[in-house]
Amino acid sequence: MSAAIRTFLEKAGIDVSLPQLLDTPQRVAQSWSEEFLDGYHADPLLILQDSFEADGRPAENSSGLVLVKDIPFHGLCPHHLLPLQGRAHIGYLPDGKLVPFSGLVRLLDCFAHRLEVQETVTQQVAEALMAHLGVKGAAAVLESEQTCMTLRGVKRLGTRIVTSHFAGVFTSRADLRSDFLRSVGNLE
Repeated sequence: MSAAIRTFLEKAGIDVSLPQLLDTPQRVAQSWSEEFLDGYHADPLLILQDSFEADGRPAENSSGLVLVKDIPFHGLCPHHLLPLQGRAHIGYLPDGKLVPFSGLVRLLDCFAHRLEVQETVTQQVAEALMAHLGVKGAAAVLESEQTCMTLRGVKRLGTRIVTSHFAGVFTSRADLRSDFLRSVGNLE
């Protein structure tokens, strides 16, 4: 990867022998591998298998909404390879299992750190909770600023992209969707 980045910079007419650029190809390759593309090496099943029952009692006694909101996230636009960043809100209605809150953050990174559009990431998060945690319902809302829109093209700084996906009982119960959105705030 670092050789390809060096070639990219050279083809762009940049002198990579300058002191400030000597290690740039290696630094870029490392940051992309560790921060932007590491989702390809994460498995949502493994992330969510770390589930547990609440206080030794069956988790169905904890049937209320579990919500982790305002989770900072970042990724890359798959069309321009430009960064995006924002906040995610992930919730589910348990059905026998709970997952550590940090598992929801790792699940988000699993999908956000791949070359996927935001709409797909939002859907993947909710559907993974359904498939691998066996919840009654799952909801995800992602809000982001995407530099492919704010720094190029239409150049509208401050534009916020909001995507949502509801699965399970959230699809048939407007009251649950409304409760979720009310809990997230400013989205209803």
